[in-house]
Amino acid sequence: MARMSKRAFNNVVIFAMLGMIFLFNLDRFVPESKLPANQPLLPEGVYVLKIEQHSQKLERVGQQWRFVGLNESLSTSPEQHIQAWRDAVIQASKPPRSVDQTEPLVAVVWVAGQAQGLVYAFVKQDQNLWVNVDSQWYIVVNQRLDQLLPWLQHSQEM
Repeated sequence: MARMSKRAFNNVVIFAMLGMIFLFNLDRFVPESKLPANQPLLPEGVYVLKIEQHSQKLERVGQQWRFVGLNESLSTSPEQHIQAWRDAVIQASKPPRSVDQTEPLVAVVWVAGQAQGLVYAFVKQDQNLWVNVDSQWYIVVNQRLDQLLPWLQHSQEM
């Protein structure tokens, strides 16, 4: 067996410890994987109970859906709008500065099993619909604001 001086052995121990520190922190040195290109607006498998925006609501009544807070009926059904929420796809993107400075329309989606609602802040600007979810900005790829919050179009006509 090879003999090492005390100084050489200390160097081996130091380099071994540095190697272990590197291995334990390897995830910090590897570049982060990017978020999926497209993801659903609503998390997979959630049971939606109600969608609120200001005083208007789209709520579940048994197996059906209904609008609450509207004086007149809309030309589309509540089921079409809840399906729009389920079909909506978002894509992570960095918004322009003006989006951060615009007052958003806030909608809260209440889901079964959670004490807090899911908060969505929508900003429509330059043909894009931006949504802020958990302090991250996304572009809604395949839905318009009036498909998600139908009472907005109704209130603008009045």
